[in-house]
Amino acid sequence: MVPGPALQVRRGEEVWVRLINELPETTAVHWHGVRLVNAMDGAPPLTQAPIAPGETFDYRFIAPDAGTFWYHPPDWHHPAGQTRRGLYGVLIVAETDPPDVDRDLTLIFDKTLPSGTVAFTVNGASDFAIRARVNDRLRLRLLNAASGQMLGLRVEGLRTFVMATDGEPAEPFVAREGRLLLGPGNRMDVFVDCTPAPGGTAPITVEGAPGTAPIARIVCEAAPPSRTTPRDDPPSLPANPLPERMDFTGAFRLDATIGRIAKHDPVHDGAPLFTVKRGRTVVLGLSNPTSENQYIHLHGHHFRLLDARDDGWKPFWLDSIPISPQGGSRIAFVADNPGRWLLEGLTTRSGADALFDVT
Repeated sequence: MVPGPALQVRRGEEVWVRLINELPETTAVHWHGVRLVNAMDGAPPLTQAPIAPGETFDYRFIAPDAGTFWYHPPDWHHPAGQTRRGLYGVLIVAETDPPDVDRDLTLIFDKTLPSGTVAFTVNGASDFAIRARVNDRLRLRLLNAASGQMLGLRVEGLRTFVMATDGEPAEPFVAREGRLLLGPGNRMDVFVDCTPAPGGTAPITVEGAPGTAPIARIVCEAAPPSRTTPRDDPPSLPANPLPERMDFTGAFRLDATIGRIAKHDPVHDGAPLFTVKRGRTVVLGLSNPTSENQYIHLHGHHFRLLDARDDGWKPFWLDSIPISPQGGSRIAFVADNPGRWLLEGLTTRSGADALFDVT
């Protein structure tokens, strides 16, 4: 099955997955966005040895955050790698006190390349119908699993509340005109209410994609409404144990130029780009002098996108971010997870992926 099976636990429970490698090549599993212990991150040879054909490996870790995450081999950016051949899926960590919604659905967007053009599928289909009763509230967990490809979505005609980004709760806000933008690897949880008349539909389209046909549709069934009026605006999702404040006075600061994102299996030269003590704030200035979008994925941590002129930040957390051509961003995070971590997409002069140490 493509995508692979959805795995689900509750926040605070143990994830225990045994990987049996029946492939003719080595593999591993990276738990994208999960703030887990370093040895379980799935970034060989940095955090573990590659799992050889015929071998097994047990991934065991506590899921610290409720939210939408995903798993894939470490060759995600390889155009012909294992991820591109379908070895990926979502990890859903449910809240201990789940929000009041009528349906909870995952939509995984990936790309196909017919006739040289880029087209997206959702859950492996080119047209995906979401059926609901009038005034149902839907939680849609969106994942852009396409490497190297921005995904612009529009939910037409419905108020769309952005509730979480990259697995972490955000201050809820209504997406303008229902437009949502996800970089490679990004996730977004949104709430939408099925408010068209019975039998009506609300299309979900990909912005800038060839043609105008929707990739998915919310279909309001011709059955009696689930309630007489739509629900009130949703409250925030329960908070995860992320830092409430960051100390910028003693922050470690580094400016880095992004060269390219690796198109091969990740390599590491063993030398960390920087080392910080556990609990210190890290501020990274990232610039992209190239003519293509570049992408950064921070392992083991989540970061805030800083405002351009001061140390204020956007009201959401991220673990992955695109950097536009000739552009730049500043991000900040608290280095509170000990170990040697990958800063995926930021390459050193030797062509290796950048590493950083939290001691």
